[in-house]
Amino acid sequence: MIKASTPADELSRLKDLYEYDILDTEAEKSFDDLTQLASDICETPISLISLVDPNRQWFKSKHGIDVAETARDISFCSHAILENKVFEVQNALTDTRFHDNPLVTNDPNICFYAGAPLITPRGNAIGTLCVISDKPKKLSSKQINALTVLSKEVITQLELRLNNKKLVTALEKQEKHNKELERFKNKADIANNSKSKFLANMTHELRTPLHGILNLAEFGISETTIKEKNNALKSILKSTYYLSNIVNDILDFSKIEAGKLEIEHINFNLTEVINNVVNPLLKQADAKGIKLTTSVDSEIAANLKGDPLRVSQILNNLCSNAIKFTNFGQVELKISVKNSTLQTQVLTFEVIDTGLGINETVQEHLFKEFHQADSSTSRKYGGTGLGLSICARLSELMQGHLSFTSKIDKGSTFTYEQSFEIALLPPTSKQCTDITNLHGSTVLIAEDNKINQLIIVKMLKAHNANLIIAEDGKECIKYFKEHSVDLIFMDIQMPEMDGIKATQAIRALPTGKTVPIIAMTANTLKQDIEHYLDIGMDGYLTKPFDKAKINSLLNVYNPKNLNLKNLAVKISDPNVSSDRKLKQICKELKALIPNANRVSLWLFNKEYSALNCLICLDENNDVLSGTALYTENSPAYFDYILANQVLDASDARNNEATKQFTSSYFKPFDIYSLLDYIYIIDNKPLGVICCESVGSKVTWSHADKESLIKVADVTNLFLSKQLKHE
Repeated sequence: MIKASTPADELSRLKDLYEYDILDTEAEKSFDDLTQLASDICETPISLISLVDPNRQWFKSKHGIDVAETARDISFCSHAILENKVFEVQNALTDTRFHDNPLVTNDPNICFYAGAPLITPRGNAIGTLCVISDKPKKLSSKQINALTVLSKEVITQLELRLNNKKLVTALEKQEKHNKELERFKNKADIANNSKSKFLANMTHELRTPLHGILNLAEFGISETTIKEKNNALKSILKSTYYLSNIVNDILDFSKIEAGKLEIEHINFNLTEVINNVVNPLLKQADAKGIKLTTSVDSEIAANLKGDPLRVSQILNNLCSNAIKFTNFGQVELKISVKNSTLQTQVLTFEVIDTGLGINETVQEHLFKEFHQADSSTSRKYGGTGLGLSICARLSELMQGHLSFTSKIDKGSTFTYEQSFEIALLPPTSKQCTDITNLHGSTVLIAEDNKINQLIIVKMLKAHNANLIIAEDGKECIKYFKEHSVDLIFMDIQMPEMDGIKATQAIRALPTGKTVPIIAMTANTLKQDIEHYLDIGMDGYLTKPFDKAKINSLLNVYNPKNLNLKNLAVKISDPNVSSDRKLKQICKELKALIPNANRVSLWLFNKEYSALNCLICLDENNDVLSGTALYTENSPAYFDYILANQVLDASDARNNEATKQFTSSYFKPFDIYSLLDYIYIIDNKPLGVICCESVGSKVTWSHADKESLIKVADVTNLFLSKQLKHE
């Protein structure tokens, strides 16, 4: 017996065979009819549709034989699939390839065999349509042609079967897809309906305080007594606070959706946060005749690390909601320690009320945006439907969890859990800064809005500057060309010419290269602020205006302090390298504080576990850098500077916070006195300005500390520009 060789296209052939998914399937009449017809045409007792896999030939259809398969090695079909036409063995007993084959010498005693290869549309032979007899035989040409045609019909049936299966699968997928589309459509309809209700409600919520502000302002103007005018102003202020809360909700939600909301990790005192939340709400609760109480676990650490603003935002929303929906009884804010370690505490905040409760049918949607319990809720109690959604998202951003339980007419309990790191230090307190006096200086204000003109003028009057108003960019440029100006506040959106074009035009003038220009804008997105700075503006004020930020900017760009102003302009120049800017800051520091022989700027890492030296200008004006100071090596120093904004160590070698540096640093460099100031950006301690006296002790004056504050404002300006490009 001679075993058939493996086809060259075996892998491709098997791939086609398996794609039909026909092996080991039940008999099918369409195939059985073909084997019957082949047997009748070729006048043989046996006919088969044989499919050859790696180890066997398996019969999809059989006529005149009972077996379902045989080994591939002994099959005649394994030879037939090597041909592209009918393979015929007229007498196997005299054929050296088959005379001793078990299928010849034993049942079914094959003597005659003819097999037409089953060739797929891809050109692969996957088996045969064969006819078999136990007597010698030779097919006529008509019989060979008929067998060939029938083999093609087998492939046609296989293709039809495959295509039907693909069609069924496609229809099933389409049906599933249609169901998914229907589900998405229903969700979209629900979402659109919720958003439509939200927008309608939002329109109402925005128009209500606006209506109040407009009418109250008119009433206030017409009132004749001081008392009546004051009452109108108080009502306007109340409506304004309400409107501001709505706008803040919308902005917070937008930031969360865009992934732009940053969570702080700073030291804070939980008692202060709770008092700031509860105290303003006591009057609201008292007006409704209900009690607002607090219960705080005594085991809670005095100082924690986290985001106090967002924690208070969550608690304020939960407590104000509880008061809003409670008509009698009480609201309790309960804070307890769920578990604790040496470094962390998991706190549970519970807001428990005896109010209306929440219907079970709407509970699952309560933390979803644009949702309120029902339309009557917004009509009766107001609100945007964003508050609880924002709280839930904020808690997630801080790795916390917000949940609730509620029963109709029994009340609700909202539970907020979060893990906090225990802070060893109290939060940093800010130093009071003197108001910058701009007497004799001219400040040009480009602003088209009359109300904003009034606000900025009122704020700047406290600084004693000569104020000039320009209605738009063109008027601003015209005035600048004809008069001397020390500082420009530039609105961004104005008629005729906007603030960006006006700034570019001023910077193109010979006299406009160094005048400081401060953007006034309601745009707070990072890319907008970066654009204003890149076109030549030196700083920015966001609306509504911040008095502290204005004072900080005036501190830097005070025309009476030309050195600091010139330094700020250089710091703003994008063509000056970072290293040179740092050196210029240190030189100005030495000029402002003559007793500081050695000065340096340091930057905290994110965990406040190290200070990295940006630059050190020593007593010989040589530049040193690259030093790092770590918490574990100097804990007393870190404890002090993170708890206090100024460290005044006139005798540094014996000061409790700094004496640990005596042998390693003070004595080798002959340093006696130290004055440190922590500079802060967006309420975050960012780094330390360090002034040191070499050779003798120094008593630092109030003027020295004020100079540090001024330089800190310039340093903040430099770092805000440097860090925005990281």
